[in-house]
Amino acid sequence: MLCMEHGTYYCRVQSINITMKFIQLILCFSFLTSTLLGQNNPASVQDSIQVFYSELFNQLEQNYLYTESVDWQELQPHILSKALEANSFYEALEMCPVLFDSIKGDHTLLFTERKLYQSTLKKELSQEQFHRNLLVEYAANPGFSVEVLGDQCGYIFIPGMLLLNAPQEELDAKAQEMYRAIVAADSQHQIKGWIIDLRLNIGGNANVMLTGLYHLLGNGTTYLELDANKHVTSRKGLLEGTLYDNHQEIIHISPTLAPNPEVPVAIITGLMTASAGEFVALGFRGRKNTLIIGEESYGLTTSNDLFELPFNTTMAITLSYGTDRSAVFTNSIEPDVKVVKEADLEHLLQDKNIIEAVRFIDQER
Repeated sequence: MLCMEHGTYYCRVQSINITMKFIQLILCFSFLTSTLLGQNNPASVQDSIQVFYSELFNQLEQNYLYTESVDWQELQPHILSKALEANSFYEALEMCPVLFDSIKGDHTLLFTERKLYQSTLKKELSQEQFHRNLLVEYAANPGFSVEVLGDQCGYIFIPGMLLLNAPQEELDAKAQEMYRAIVAADSQHQIKGWIIDLRLNIGGNANVMLTGLYHLLGNGTTYLELDANKHVTSRKGLLEGTLYDNHQEIIHISPTLAPNPEVPVAIITGLMTASAGEFVALGFRGRKNTLIIGEESYGLTTSNDLFELPFNTTMAITLSYGTDRSAVFTNSIEPDVKVVKEADLEHLLQDKNIIEAVRFIDQER
C-alpha cells in the first residue's frame, strides 16, 4: 500500500517550483498509452468518459474513508454531466479535482499518462517558511543515503519513494537495499545512535521505508489503521524482517544482523514531511529512546491505497486514518524539540536539527 501510506502526499508551495518539481518526480515512471484515448471520434470520447467515471465512482463509493458522508446519488450525475461537456478524454479529467474537493478528498489523487490530478484543498506553504538551503537540496532531488557523522552517529536520509506500480520483487529489493546500507554502517562503525532525516520525504511507499529500517525498529507494531469511527482495522508490524498487515505479508527482507530496537534514534521532520514520511515518524513514535526534532509535519496522516482505473489510469484513495501504536490519531507529527526554519544539508554538523539530534544521542548514551 502507498500513503500512499502507503502514501501519498503532496504539498503546494507558492512562489517557487516545488509543486511542478514534485509532479515531475512522481511522473518519472512510464505508462502505456491507450489507443482509445487518442481517437478523435466524439462518440468514442463520450463512451470513454462514461466508462472511466463509472468505475471511478464505483471505487470511491466502495473504498473511500468518508463514503458515508457523501451523497453519491446527487454528486455522480453532476460530475459526469460536466465531464461529458469536454471535447477530449483528458479535458474531462479536469473534473477530478472538483470531485475530490467535493468529497473533501485532500489526500486522493489520480495518476495518468500526462499529469497528476489532485484536490485543491491542500495546505499552501510559502517560500518564506523554508530555509533556502532546504529548497536548494529539494531541487537537487537527492536519493536515499546513509553516512556516519562525527563520533559514531549514523545519518539516514530518506526522501519520498513513490514506487508506483512496482512489482513485489522491486519493493522487497528496495527495502533490502536500505537495510543493507544501514547494517553496513553499523557493522563498520559501531554506531552509538541514529538520525533519520525526513525533511524532504514528501511521501511514497511507507511500508518499504519502515521495512528498510528494521534494524532500528526490531519486531513489533509499526503503525495502526483506523476506520471512519476510529476503530482499529489493521495492524502493521515487523517480525524477523517481514512487515505484515495483520497476518498478511507485505514486504520482506532477509536480516543479517540482530536488530537494535533500543539504540537512540532522532527523527527530523519538517513542513514537507508528508504522508509516507509522516508514517515513518509514526512508526518510531512511542519507541524507546526516540526523539522527534524539527517542525510540525505537513498533515497527511491518512492512509491510501492504489486502484487501477480504465485507460491506464491509477487512483490513490484514502482508506483509513494512520496512527502510531497508541491508536490515537493526530493529523500531523508534532516534534518533541522544535527547530524552525533551519537547514544545512551540505554541512550536516552545522545544521541545528542535527546538532540537537547529536546532543540527544550523547545524552542517551
